[in-house]
Amino acid sequence: MNFFKRATTSIVRRPGKSIILLLLVFILGTVIAGAISVEAAISNTDANLRAGMPPIVTIGNNWIAHDEFWQEISEEINADESNQNLSEEERDRLMRETMRELTADYEMIVTAELVRTIGALPHVRYYDYVITSQMRSFDLVRYEGEQTGMWRDEGWPAHFDLIGVSRSEIVHIEQGIIDLYQGRLFHEAELELGGDASRSVAIVSDVWADANDLSLNSTFTLYEYIDYPTEDEFGGGMWEFDFDNIYETVEFEFEIIGIFTVAEEMIENPITNEDWDLQWRQQNTLNAIYIPNWAAESFQTQVDEAFESRWDAVDFDNPWAEEFEAAAEEEMETSVIPLFVLNDAREVNDFMAASENYLPMFHEFEDLSSSFDDIASSMDTLQSIAFWILWVSVGATLLILSLLITLFLRDRRYEMGVYLALGEKKGRIVSQILMEVVVIALVGITLAVFAGSLISSTMSRNMLQSELTAQTDQDHSFSVGGSAFDWIGIPTTSMDADEMIAAFEVSLSLETVGLFYLVGLGAVVLSTMIPVLYVVTLNPKKVLL
Repeated sequence: MNFFKRATTSIVRRPGKSIILLLLVFILGTVIAGAISVEAAISNTDANLRAGMPPIVTIGNNWIAHDEFWQEISEEINADESNQNLSEEERDRLMRETMRELTADYEMIVTAELVRTIGALPHVRYYDYVITSQMRSFDLVRYEGEQTGMWRDEGWPAHFDLIGVSRSEIVHIEQGIIDLYQGRLFHEAELELGGDASRSVAIVSDVWADANDLSLNSTFTLYEYIDYPTEDEFGGGMWEFDFDNIYETVEFEFEIIGIFTVAEEMIENPITNEDWDLQWRQQNTLNAIYIPNWAAESFQTQVDEAFESRWDAVDFDNPWAEEFEAAAEEEMETSVIPLFVLNDAREVNDFMAASENYLPMFHEFEDLSSSFDDIASSMDTLQSIAFWILWVSVGATLLILSLLITLFLRDRRYEMGVYLALGEKKGRIVSQILMEVVVIALVGITLAVFAGSLISSTMSRNMLQSELTAQTDQDHSFSVGGSAFDWIGIPTTSMDADEMIAAFEVSLSLETVGLFYLVGLGAVVLSTMIPVLYVVTLNPKKVLL
């Protein structure tokens, strides 16, 4: 009788032990299957969420890393006894000088050259970069919908975000964020500097044009006002501005060549004041003005030169003037905001990992996944739990099955001794034992696949729902311009808990089932190999005597 037939006969003639082994494999396999199903579900959910997200990545400021670095410098300076007698002003200046010295050998801004380098990676379908500026006007108004007066203090001009582009095919239009309603896009010649450096073409939204009684081919002028510096001024008059004390006015004229529109619900269903973050992004989209990059850069250069020259117009010395002039000379290149459009939204993480070493200091990659940050955080928690359950259950499988099979084999010592006495090879006996265990395990694991998936689907979904509800109840603070996307007119969409849960998918794919069989059978085989050592050491004479 060959070892395979002996194995099947042994299973049938020992139904009690076979059922015990089957139940243990089933129970332990169900736990393992559940943990693996949750791991797979998290990957599926992330893919589902990203599938509906524009595959756009940008580079923004990492303020957390910046603040931590600044805090380290502050602690070192404060700990130095030679600095104890410095005034607060002198201490602040020393901290900035120290920071510039420590970061002198690092790239600190995103340049067009860097964008081209990263854009050459295979993950990128095409790329663009944006130069942003802000201009003001006392005559023009922002479109505010029902939120009238929210964006302008009394007596102050309205401010407008200018979004420079370098491609005639605007990314925002290609990705369906806005639609060209009237007119045309930029011509290639218009994207290059030529002619009057204080006049440019522009593309604006229909609601903004209507709010200002403008139409296709209309012209409008925007300004930046530079006031005279004060003796105690710290770096500029952005927040404490004196419009009655103007040193110079920089102006730019624009001709409307195109008018875009946005989703109707963004206009018809204005966001309430309770949702400040989404309202900020909505307003940015509705009031964005698209212009060529050269125009944004030219305007910003004129403003910077005016800010620098204004110190010559006063008859007092300001201790900050020299410091800020030195800092400006160190950053001669124009900082840009890149837009990398990937081949597939699911490649976002791979793209970030491949290009991480190119990032300038205190910068980080950003994508549009902030719309499902809550579920991402909840899934991380769930994944951590599933990870530990998986390894604990595998460990329990090894321990419990090893002990059980050892006990079963001790009861079959005489049988094994007879086989050995009859000249059967130990390898064939080991194969028989493995065959018995594997056949029973296959049945148990097959049943556990469906049971584990069903149980994990219900439990993990409920856990995720509870976690999301708890996070939604927390107060989320409003941070203006916290994302680079906010400055380039690409709003992130919000998702409620039901939409996020709907994307959570626990499915039995071939890959998931194959992984479960691999882990489950692997654990069973390892559990069997330890007791097999008992068979190998058996001496038939001692067993039969």
